Amino acid sequence: MYLCNELIEMHLSPKYSIIFILATTFLMSCQHDIINMFSNFSKDTVFVVTPPVIPNPGTVTTASDTVCFNTEILPLYVSYCGSAGCHDELSHRDGVITTSYGYIMQGIRAKNVSKSEYYTIIGDDMPPRSSPQLTTTHLASIKKWIEQGALNTSCINVCDTSVFTYAGAIQTILSNNCGGCHGTKPGSANIYLGDYASTKAYVTANKSIFTNSINYATTIAASKRMPPSAKMVDCKLVQIQKWIDNGYPQ
Repeated sequence: MYLCNELIEMHLSPKYSIIFILATTFLMSCQHDIINMFSNFSKDTVFVVTPPVIPNPGTVTTASDTVCFNTEILPLYVSYCGSAGCHDELSHRDGVITTSYGYIMQGIRAKNVSKSEYYTIIGDDMPPRSSPQLTTTHLASIKKWIEQGALNTSCINVCDTSVFTYAGAIQTILSNNCGGCHGTKPGSANIYLGDYASTKAYVTANKSIFTNSINYATTIAASKRMPPSAKMVDCKLVQIQKWIDNGYPQ
């Protein structure tokens, strides 16, 4: 301010007076633009950056250390939180929907786990105590996904199809994709897939229904296709089919 007063009091020649006025006008206009740019946002505003568009979505394989949204994270939020009557698009309890990347990101702060409400609330009565709960492994996956940038990654070939025992593959697949509805007795529609014996018994007795459901067969109603989040990637379907064809190895 002192410098500005000194300049104003100086007897400038017409030439330098014009330069001074133009420079001052430019600086004031720049300052005005900067203020307007941020005046409507607080320091806590979440800016969600859309990932680059991937050519031929669904054909990209990420590094093994990358937590993949479409195969690991979305199924958890849909199965454990986004079921009918809770946080699906129709019910949207408390205004929360967890059935797609866009909706989930409304409660996630990329690379900031402590500020990600849709993570920190898990275990604090969410899901309700009477419902199947996310495991420590599930929570670790969500946490790692957030720390890696919470990207909308789409992956294929994310599993080893030579591994198809219940303990080695099937238990995790069912827990991630079906556990929210069928992981606690009696299970939705009285279908319980929470342990080896119950899963084997159900699939053995309902093999055609089960395989049509997970393969999204067009011969059955869309509401019967499982999991609700999306059809599982091919390699997981291969693992399940091999498990069935080889006599349900434990």
